[in-house]
Amino acid sequence: MRRRTLNLVLGLGLIAPFTAGLPLQALAAGVDMEAAKAPRVIGDPDAKVSIVEYFSMTCPHCARFHTEVLPKLKEAYVDTGKVKIEFKDFPLDQWALRASAMARCLDGKRYVAMVDLLMKKQADWARGDNPFTELVKLGRLAGLSEARVEECMTDEKLLDYILNERLAATKDHDIKSTPSFLMNGRKLDDVFSFESFEEAIADAL
Repeated sequence: MRRRTLNLVLGLGLIAPFTAGLPLQALAAGVDMEAAKAPRVIGDPDAKVSIVEYFSMTCPHCARFHTEVLPKLKEAYVDTGKVKIEFKDFPLDQWALRASAMARCLDGKRYVAMVDLLMKKQADWARGDNPFTELVKLGRLAGLSEARVEECMTDEKLLDYILNERLAATKDHDIKSTPSFLMNGRKLDDVFSFESFEEAIADAL
């Protein structure tokens, strides 16, 4: 592990189980970083309201948002061109980091579908005995081989990118927990339910 990644991981307190259950025969760098770093956005690029969600793949509240609130927001505001939503990684532990890296190896619609699947199945893989094996199973559903899943989850450049994005979110927007949201660049406080989003969106439209 390169020093920069190690320092970031140490600083974020993610090192403890970093190797537990994870094969470390990392493959040669094969991740397309330009593609992996591409913004992950749903909705009309010209939508008047822009929401950014900072989330962790292992966060139960994030799973609740993605399974209960996001579908309603999508139907009412995203699909109607009023709102666009960007997903940004804010991993709270090593498996959230690994799952984010795996998802970012998928493009556009497949990324969104993978996040949806990871959130719906969160309890199965994040709190199972072998998260790596469970993530491989989910990756295969998106067409990723076990080798490709491992390659993505151990790519140091990709891990560095995700961790640096997390640090930037804390520095620039005071993001400290998940899920957290920005609306048109402003941090939202006490907004989580569909009803609270409706009020905030109405003020912004």
